[in-house]
Amino acid sequence: MRLPALMQTAAKPGSAGLAVACAVIAMLLAAGGIAAAQSRQADTISTAGRYDPQLHFRTISTQRFDIYFHQGEDALAARVAGFVEEVAATVDQRFGRPHGRIHVVLVDQSDQSNGWATVFPYNLIELAAVPPPSRSLLGNTDDWLRLVFSHEYTHIVHLEKSRGWIGGLGRVFGRIPFRYPNAFLPEWQIEGIATYQESAVTGQGRVPAGDFHLLIDSAAAAGRFLSIDRASGGLVDWPSGNAVYAYGAYFHDFLAERYGAASLARLADETARSLPYFGARAFRRVFGRPLGVLWKEFEAQQVSRATAGAAASDAVRLTRHGFVVAAPAVGREGRLYYGTANPHEFPALMTLARGAAPRRLATWYHGQRIAVSGGELVFDQLEVVRDAGLQSDLYALSIDGGAARRLTREARAAEPDVAPDGTIVCTVQEPGRRLLATLTMPAAGKTATPRPLVAEESTEFSTPRWSPDGRTIAAERRQLGGPSEIVLIDPSTRLVRTLVGGRGRHAEPAWLPDGSAILFSSDRHGRFALYAVDVATGVVRQLLGTGDAAQSPALSPDGRVTFVGYTAGGYDLFEMPLAAARWSEEAAAPVTRTVAPLRASPPALDARPYRPWPTLTPRYWVPLVETRQDQLLLGALTSGNDALGRHAYLATGAWALPRDQAEWSLDYAYARWRPTLLASASRTSDDWRAGTVRSLELSGGVLLPVRRVRWSSIAFAGLHAARDQYACAGCAPPVAAVESRRDVRLAWQASNAHAFGYSISAEEGGTVTVTSEVSQRAAHAGQLAGAATADARHYWRAFPRHAVIAARLAGATTWGDAGLRRVFEASGPGPEHAGFDFGTSAIALLRGFRAADVFGQHAAVLNVDYRFPLAWPQRGVGTLPLMLRSVHGAFFADAGHAWDAAFRAAEVRRSFGAELSADTVVGYALPLTMTAGAAVRDDPSGRRRGWAAFARLSRAF
Repeated sequence: MRLPALMQTAAKPGSAGLAVACAVIAMLLAAGGIAAAQSRQADTISTAGRYDPQLHFRTISTQRFDIYFHQGEDALAARVAGFVEEVAATVDQRFGRPHGRIHVVLVDQSDQSNGWATVFPYNLIELAAVPPPSRSLLGNTDDWLRLVFSHEYTHIVHLEKSRGWIGGLGRVFGRIPFRYPNAFLPEWQIEGIATYQESAVTGQGRVPAGDFHLLIDSAAAAGRFLSIDRASGGLVDWPSGNAVYAYGAYFHDFLAERYGAASLARLADETARSLPYFGARAFRRVFGRPLGVLWKEFEAQQVSRATAGAAASDAVRLTRHGFVVAAPAVGREGRLYYGTANPHEFPALMTLARGAAPRRLATWYHGQRIAVSGGELVFDQLEVVRDAGLQSDLYALSIDGGAARRLTREARAAEPDVAPDGTIVCTVQEPGRRLLATLTMPAAGKTATPRPLVAEESTEFSTPRWSPDGRTIAAERRQLGGPSEIVLIDPSTRLVRTLVGGRGRHAEPAWLPDGSAILFSSDRHGRFALYAVDVATGVVRQLLGTGDAAQSPALSPDGRVTFVGYTAGGYDLFEMPLAAARWSEEAAAPVTRTVAPLRASPPALDARPYRPWPTLTPRYWVPLVETRQDQLLLGALTSGNDALGRHAYLATGAWALPRDQAEWSLDYAYARWRPTLLASASRTSDDWRAGTVRSLELSGGVLLPVRRVRWSSIAFAGLHAARDQYACAGCAPPVAAVESRRDVRLAWQASNAHAFGYSISAEEGGTVTVTSEVSQRAAHAGQLAGAATADARHYWRAFPRHAVIAARLAGATTWGDAGLRRVFEASGPGPEHAGFDFGTSAIALLRGFRAADVFGQHAAVLNVDYRFPLAWPQRGVGTLPLMLRSVHGAFFADAGHAWDAAFRAAEVRRSFGAELSADTVVGYALPLTMTAGAAVRDDPSGRRRGWAAFARLSRAF
């Protein structure tokens, strides 16, 4: 489960230095293999470990679950252990019981609410402990952990189903991925059943939430209801990543309403008998109607309901950004400040003056609140902490823009507001609760630590707001299992008084200028609307004419209210004057309750230290058949990783025929600490002349990644040793020799390149990569050779929107003993990836020439592209696992040369041409770029002239 990833950064640096196996290990460390096929979360694949090294995990067990938790989570873990069996029994009664134990990781390292699940190589769930704010699409719950567990456990039950002959594969091969057909269903089917069940189990969640239903209601009313191919996964258009959850959940709700809830279990059983990617046929068997017809009937139902329920609006629309617009605040002279997040650019902090166009002030990564304090803006945003979690801190920025300065560091502080005297109130996240705290604005270059003001166990405070006189704070409070409330806090006594309670989510209070009343948003009647509560009497009135939805009210001194409203294209800002507003009075009686700060001792747990070994044993094997020269290799592959992703391995073994020799390889990574430790060993044999060469290779190294939201870097250091045994009885003279060599490898890469949802390439920033290697033959201690490569690339935005000018300059050189020097290629069609490469093709990219056309001991290339979008179809065919996402072209100019002795400019090869590319989504989730091109070549040697065609997978660079 995740919120939409509206902004995608460029791929993080990887380690190609230890060959393909390390990439596989990195994936295993990230999420356990096919986790990405079900509950995807952004940025899961990493060369670092999954969890903060400072977290020390322990384990508690129930009848069927092992729960892993770290320091500070004792009470949370005890609560999870108290309901997992109950929730599991409810889901099992409907869908059947999964096999084996289920491993649950409870982690509090990120201030984003999330979760994921995988059934490969065993049943594993991760729960992020931090609950979402009630105003969010995930916020319709008074017990976040129960809700997210219900969702993720449904994934386990659904995806682990395996029936018929496919289920029989498990008796032979174990938990092989293709044993689980439900893991290869469209995303709307995988996420839809889990989202439907989260609400069926808890009575809360997204299905009954009016703001979530609005995602498809508005689309239906506007004639933008998604076809089944666009809802299957990979959509960039709004509602982007939320599409699979919304359309999937309500389609399953439609099926349950028409055919009964038990039909969903029958459907899950039938798709579990199908070949991967062919589950659509199960709908006819279960419902007697093909999937396409059912989807059309579902659409007709939603269009009818949405048209009947549309609300009128008296508000004026101020912005047309769409996607996500949030946190409006009003400054001097009525100037607006707010945040945006969309697939066009990095999330931004924006300003809007009356009568002018919106202007970008700064980047702003998924903050929740902007407060205006004199000539500064105080806001929160997320940053990567210890390369593992995303946590919130406070920042300040001039109202005219510029560089932001940090106010707190690793404080997990959010949602700031500033009193007239300059005191900042904010929330601070702790395990099991979100408290209110205050701090004084620190001096330039300094940071401050928030001081706790009000903290209650199992209670979340949100959106605190100072009264105009600075004597009272209004905030939302939600206690575990209790209602959402608007409360008033007296900072001098720390007493809390409930002002608004009852049914629904009550959030985002905003004081009227005279302090007599508070505006807030609430979904007490279904969808979010704006209400006002009188501070003295507690009488509540609804503001009418705000349209289908209204949240995040902000008041201007001249009596206008600005709020976030919803359209079929996402969220935007709207405005209306309060003087002419229409109100519907509810005459709610005031509720008064005083709660003193409370701290309860966590219950005692029968916990034991975490041990990785029970989850490290191999759970599957895959047969391998390979032909190599005149050999036939028959063998097997297996891999594994422990529940916390600290250890991962990949092992292969094969028997070579007719040579009758064993080959094997073993790769291992340890990611408990920073850096990540890597090791590999292999034994292979190949034909050599009329004989054979047997090679034994050993490698070891360390990876040190550093990740931040706006940039990343990675350093690598490794040792490599090889022993080659040559045997050729038929040679003249016969050969029987052994040669050993040793290599020391170093590499570093830094990148601030960014790509976004609609990007056809990285659009801004750049990447620098350098590698070096020193080699020595064991038999010749005095003979050394070295090699080095450098690669720099940069991206500039161009016309039209999302067009890019991309440039790359790369070089490679070698030195030392002639028998040990490397040879580098300069030519070939690419792709030229951004990772580490110590091999012959480390820098090669000269389109129109073959890979081996230009090579030497020194090489250099220059590449310049103008890339431009042509179309964004974002369409597929039914539920086939292929979406055509975009079509784009490029004009390019390449120059390259390789030489041994002296560089001669007259020998430089050049090519000019064009490319046509298609960005696709394969298997509902895997992005794949296919490119065809043609080049006219300028070859001073005369060997390669005229036109040449080429093709590749992926972009050039």
